[in-house]
Amino acid sequence: MSAIAFFAGLLLAREAAPAGPPPDPRRPAPTLDTVPPQLPALGRPAVLIVSKTNGYRHDSIAEAVPAIERLVKARGWSSFATENAAVFNPEQLAKFDVIVFANASGDIYTADQRAAFQAWIAKGGGFVGLHSAGDGSHPGWFVKIRGNGNFTGHPGGSDQFQAADLIVKGRGHPATQHLPQRWRWTDEYYSWDAPPATDAHVIASLDESTLRLEPKYRMGDHALIWWRCEGRARIFYSALGHKAEAWSDPDHLKMVSGAIGWAARKEGRGCD
Repeated sequence: MSAIAFFAGLLLAREAAPAGPPPDPRRPAPTLDTVPPQLPALGRPAVLIVSKTNGYRHDSIAEAVPAIERLVKARGWSSFATENAAVFNPEQLAKFDVIVFANASGDIYTADQRAAFQAWIAKGGGFVGLHSAGDGSHPGWFVKIRGNGNFTGHPGGSDQFQAADLIVKGRGHPATQHLPQRWRWTDEYYSWDAPPATDAHVIASLDESTLRLEPKYRMGDHALIWWRCEGRARIFYSALGHKAEAWSDPDHLKMVSGAIGWAARKEGRGCD
């Protein structure tokens, strides 16, 4: 067989080989960003909305980001939404009062970006983590700031999304003051191997008796929304917000708005 015939056969074999499965948009290949985005002119307070996903990517990001932008605009504040983690640099972070993780996931930082984020928190910046900011894809230092245990999972199959009662304990907080003591909600409910840290203030918990929950996902005191202080920094986390419908629900949106107002030190108390 001539060399030409041999290579022609290889080419035909390659063309005939079945294509592999298409990329899963919910499992994007992790990337690290090195060139910061261009920021618009920003008034203060200003909110940075981050939805980069080096872990699981939620379809509802498409609804969450514009919903959060509208909440910020309704306050008369500025916002900037990005999936470029190179925004985590000292010069650009200094322009923001609050960072919101809108279903951001994974280890999205270079070493310098991590250091810039940590320094911004150390100076008293406000942080709001939503839903997948609580999953198992984040680095350990971030989990410590979030203030609870390691993610162990959530119900699957037909039990993934269930209506259940949330027990609202912190009705004096700007995020939850509008909610009833029992709030009926449908979501994908996360579990962790430990409750929030002793310095955390739980403001809503899952009533585990109101849904089907495997023993491995039962926590007893199953916190879903809490706040804590990292030095002077106001840290807020809510496990809610998987489904697109959450981002048009008035009670949920009011909760997120209250969390942002609190994190910006414009409402409520704590971390002084």
